[in-house]
Amino acid sequence: MFNKKCTKLVAAMGITLFAGAAQAAYQDIAVNGGFETGDFTGWTLFPGSAGPSGQQISTANPASGTYSAQLTELNPAANVIKQANLLPGAWTIGQQIDIAFDYRGIAAAGAVLNVELFTELGNGQEGVTSSVNLFGGPIFPNGDANVWTNKTVSYNVLAEASGGITLQFSVACAPINGCNGDYFIDNVSISADVDTPAVPVPAAVWLFGSGLLGLVGVARRKKALAA
Repeated sequence: MFNKKCTKLVAAMGITLFAGAAQAAYQDIAVNGGFETGDFTGWTLFPGSAGPSGQQISTANPASGTYSAQLTELNPAANVIKQANLLPGAWTIGQQIDIAFDYRGIAAAGAVLNVELFTELGNGQEGVTSSVNLFGGPIFPNGDANVWTNKTVSYNVLAEASGGITLQFSVACAPINGCNGDYFIDNVSISADVDTPAVPVPAAVWLFGSGLLGLVGVARRKKALAA
């Protein structure tokens, strides 16, 4: 009876121990893609040139939830937010990434929204190995500043991404009087079949598992001697 119970317990321990191994899974790796923290947690921000431009979290008419990001630009310099250097070392050339987001707003007199993806250098190096405008050029609101548009696109990694991948949204104005870009972005997702980080198994669990294996061995030897 003891032997059977120990064998079952050891089997269960085996499942627990191997649960720490890395596993590939299709998942959304965007951090705070819906801005539901109420701030830009998970995002890297690069404001445009000096002037009445900015990045803020808005509660006005989100696509879902409570918040969205608002990027306003009246200057030629781009106003940028990024999901930067995601999962360094996890990417292979040719790997597919599926990107989706919602946006709305106004784009007057030369204002544009560009959505770009970069593969980044790692191992202490700085720079990008590839960059692509995911829609081949700027995208514009649908004409009604209050109506959200959903955009989706698939991308295959083109080059080394030892430093991870970066998804960038930039709003820019042409040097034209009256230029005004006021975009809202929400529900950003970046999905791919990638390895999840391994979950460390505490040393105490390993010791307990080893002890159980020892007990099973002793019980089996006693049974063999008794026979």
